[in-house]
Amino acid sequence: MMKLAHWCMLLWCLAVAIPVAAGAGPLALPATPHPEFVQNLGAQLPLPLVFDDGGASMELGGLIHDRPVVLVLGYYQCPNLCSTLMEGVVETLAQANLPRDAYRVVEVSIDPAETPELAARKKVSYEPMFGRRGVDLHLLTGEKSAIALLAQTVGFRYVYDAQQRQYIHPAGFIIATAGGRISRYFLGVRFDPDEVRAALQKASAGTIGNPIDRLLLLCTHYDPATGRTSVTVMTLVRLVCLAVLVILAGWVWRHRAWHGGNE
Repeated sequence: MMKLAHWCMLLWCLAVAIPVAAGAGPLALPATPHPEFVQNLGAQLPLPLVFDDGGASMELGGLIHDRPVVLVLGYYQCPNLCSTLMEGVVETLAQANLPRDAYRVVEVSIDPAETPELAARKKVSYEPMFGRRGVDLHLLTGEKSAIALLAQTVGFRYVYDAQQRQYIHPAGFIIATAGGRISRYFLGVRFDPDEVRAALQKASAGTIGNPIDRLLLLCTHYDPATGRTSVTVMTLVRLVCLAVLVILAGWVWRHRAWHGGNE
């Protein structure tokens, strides 16, 4: 019984001491910035906005006038989900089996510091993913004011984490009609080719789709060195220790009750 009591005391000390020791570092999570997609279906894209497309200035309306557009917001040096998202878009479009001229893919960097040269290199890395059929692909960069207005219009809420030096933003893409109205949202990083094909066909006819279930998938990474992830780990360790402690305490109580009843 003494050994069991010692184990109980040790587990209790671990449950209390681990989070206390972690308190020497930054345990509190920062205020949630609320990055998300707000589905502004039917909203008119700001077509006069000017971006850089392959080294040339281009109004957004010059890319959204003759066919539906798959519009992706992210940034080219993203260390996390942006590449996974674009791969998901490319893979889905390839499986949708639509003619090359049935749509246009436009990706806009939300980082005003990114250059046309960087976008050009990224475009070269994407093109082989579309296979022989290819795709009408445009990777844009722009000024902060133009990026902010476009993001606000499509409901793309994001923030810059200065400590991590990266943007926190939702994952997904938008389909817009040839007239530049938002027709459909797709959230996440993997998509159903049949749904995307149907959405592009409806957008080609100028049809505005319905809202979809909200999915909050953020493109971000928290370094454990900052303590942001360690809070979760420490909490989990504490809960496990407390659970074991409760189980052992219950076992001790039942053991004593059984022996007491037999005395």
